[in-house]
Amino acid sequence: MAARILVIFAIPALATLIVVGALGFVWWPFFVLAPLAAALVVVWFWWRAEDAVLRMLDSRPLGQVEQARIANVLERLCLSSGIDEPELRAIDTDAMNLALVSGRDHALVVTTGLLGVLGPMEMEGVVAHALSKIESGASEYETLIASAPWAITPFQRRMAHGWAGGDDGVIRFDLGGVELTRYPPGLRAALERIGEAPTDVDRGEPLGNAWLVPPVAERTPIEQRIRVLWEL
Repeated sequence: MAARILVIFAIPALATLIVVGALGFVWWPFFVLAPLAAALVVVWFWWRAEDAVLRMLDSRPLGQVEQARIANVLERLCLSSGIDEPELRAIDTDAMNLALVSGRDHALVVTTGLLGVLGPMEMEGVVAHALSKIESGASEYETLIASAPWAITPFQRRMAHGWAGGDDGVIRFDLGGVELTRYPPGLRAALERIGEAPTDVDRGEPLGNAWLVPPVAERTPIEQRIRVLWEL
C-alpha cells in the first residue's frame, strides 16, 4: 500500500527531491535531507486526503433526523462484521448516491436525496455495499486521487482506478455488501429506485468507484448490477 501511495504522489515527491537536492550545492546537508523531505511530502498528502475530499464535496455532519435514518443500520452492520464504524456525513443534493471516503479514517458520505427516499432494508443494502470497500482499500485509492487531481497524471489515475477494482469493481462490492446483509433484495430494490433518479454529485466525479453509483465514464450499468443480484 505504501509503495502505491508513493506512486500516486510521485510528482510532488520528485519535485521536492529535486528542489531540496539542488540546495545541496549551497549547503551539503540538503543532499541528505532531500529524500526525507520527499517522503514527508507524500505523508502530508496522504494525511490531508480525507479532509480535502470532504471539503471538496461540501459535506457536513448529519442532523438528528437524518441520523435516525441511517445510524442504526450502520452500527448494526459494523458490529456484525467487526468493521470500525465510519463517520457519517451528508451532502445537500437531490442526487441519490453515497460514497466511502477513506484516508487516516473512514467517512460515509450520503446525499440527502438518498436519505429521504430509501427504506430501512434498502438503506442496509447500500451501506453494506460501501462497507465492503474498506477491506479492499478501494476507496482509499480513489480518495487519494480525488484529493489532489492537479498533482496526478492520467496514467496514475488509471493505475489507481485499477487498484480500486477497475470498471467492474462495483459488482464485486455489491456482492461483498450482500455477503454482509445476506439479503440481496435490499440492495437490488435500492438500485432499482436509484436507477430512476439523478446520481451525479457536484464535484464528485474524481471519487470514481468510491461512489455507490460511479460517474458515467466509470459506470457499470445499473441494470447489469441488478441482473447479477437477481441471480443470487
